[in-house]
Amino acid sequence: MQRYSELSDLESINLEDSFVLAIAMTGRIVALDMDFVLTPQHPLYCEPPSSDSACFRRGRLEFHGIREFHFIDSGVQPAIDANGEIDLGHVDDMQWDQGRYRLEGDWGEMEIVTSEMPVVGFL
Repeated sequence: MQRYSELSDLESINLEDSFVLAIAMTGRIVALDMDFVLTPQHPLYCEPPSSDSACFRRGRLEFHGIREFHFIDSGVQPAIDANGEIDLGHVDDMQWDQGRYRLEGDWGEMEIVTSEMPVVGFL
């Protein structure tokens, strides 16, 4: 298995410090709404304000063309962040190999099988 940082859309994002806000599956798409932490190598990176510990950017991590999807909900109740939004926690680990993606966090575990690479979009 390879680390998520080997994927072009994720190489300049720190998932371990990013926040998962929502997880949804619609048709053959799995989407994670997130507050991404961008590294200085990311083209959208900017110095964070003194009130933030990192450069955050709202966006979505999407997996298209899902052939298999397995999700184990951890049962942990989501937190409410300082802005009053739901916070499901971080993506503590994401690995992939030959179209199989495994993600873990406080929210649970998921395994996704698709022939397409995940895509990151920013709001």
